[in-house]
Amino acid sequence: MGAATVSAALVVAALATNAYADECTGTTARGERFAQCFDVGNRLSVTASSEGLGIAVGVRHEITFDDDPDLEWKMQHTLVEASHAAFDGAFQGAFYRGRYLRHSRDGHLVIPFGGGTPKKIFLPFDIGAIFEAGSIAWKPMDPEFTVGVVRVAPLVDFARARDYHRILAIGPSMHWDMNVDRSFQAVTTQTVAPFSELLANAHFESDDGLWVSDLRAEAGTAWRSDRGWSAEARGSATIERIVIAVRDRPVALTAGIQYDSVRAETVARIGARFVVLDRTHPRVSLHPLQPKLRALVAPPPVIPEPPPEPPVLDLEPHTPEASPPPPEASPPEVSPLDQAVQSLLLGI
Repeated sequence: MGAATVSAALVVAALATNAYADECTGTTARGERFAQCFDVGNRLSVTASSEGLGIAVGVRHEITFDDDPDLEWKMQHTLVEASHAAFDGAFQGAFYRGRYLRHSRDGHLVIPFGGGTPKKIFLPFDIGAIFEAGSIAWKPMDPEFTVGVVRVAPLVDFARARDYHRILAIGPSMHWDMNVDRSFQAVTTQTVAPFSELLANAHFESDDGLWVSDLRAEAGTAWRSDRGWSAEARGSATIERIVIAVRDRPVALTAGIQYDSVRAETVARIGARFVVLDRTHPRVSLHPLQPKLRALVAPPPVIPEPPPEPPVLDLEPHTPEASPPPPEASPPEVSPLDQAVQSLLLGI
C-alpha cells in the first residue's frame, strides 16, 4: 500500500509540474509555440509616453554559495534609464540604479563576535540596499538642472520572497544632490541628507510577468547650502500591463505618477513600452521536445573465412599403372544396296 501511494503521489506531482509549465507556452492551430509568460527584469525596452521617448536596460541575476545553498543575493540592475520630451526638450535619466536583497530561507544572519565563534542570528526579514548614481534632470524653462551624485539606502525586506515578485522594504536614506546653473556652469546649491530620510519601497509582479507595479516614497529632512535644514518628500507609483506580444516581444501599457516637494510639482504620465530584446522566461519552451534518439548498437563483428588448405604432396614412389588396351574397332556398317551388289557378284 505504501509503494502504491508513493507512486500515485509522484504521478500527480509530475502531471502538476507539466501543467504548470504548459501555462507559459501557448500553441497555435498549426502547432507553433509562443510565449505567455515574460521576464520583466532582463530586457532592453523603448517607451513612448506623454513625457516623450525613453529607453531602459534592466538585468537581474542571483549570487549563490556552495557552502550555504539556502542563502542567495537577488541582484537587480538598471544600467541606463532615460526619457526625453520631444515637445519641450525636457530630459531626465539615471546612469545606474541597483537594488540588492539578501535572502535566507530560514532568515539567519551570521555575525562574528571578536575572535570567538561566529553567532547565527535568526531575523524575521531579509536585508539589502538600494544604490543609485549619476542621475540628471532638467527642464527648458528652469535656469538650472539637478544632478543626483549618489543615493544609498540600507533596507529590511519583510516580504522575504525567494524571487523578485514581492518586495516590502524600508530603511534610512542618504543622498547627495547638486543644482547646476546652466548659464555659468557652476554649482549653485548642494543638498545632503545623511541618512536623515526614510525610504519605503513596495514592488509586486505576477508570476507570468503580465502585471508589474512599483510604489516608492521618501521623506525626511535634508541640509541645503542656501537655506540649511528643511523638510522634503518624494514619491512615485507605476503600473505596467502586457497586452500583446509581437514575435514573443511583449508590448505593455504603462501609467505612473511622480511627486517632488522640492520642485513643487506632480507629474502624471501614460504610455506604451516596447521590448526590443529580452530573456525568455524560464517556464517558456519555444522549441518542441526532440524525440529520444535510439542508442547506436555496434554491428556484430565480421568473422573472416579460413584460408584454403594447401595441397598435400605425396613423395613416396609408385609403380606406373598399365594403360588399358585400346578398344577394338567395330566393322563398318554395310548398306542394303552394297549387300545386293555383293550377292550378285558372288553368284557369278
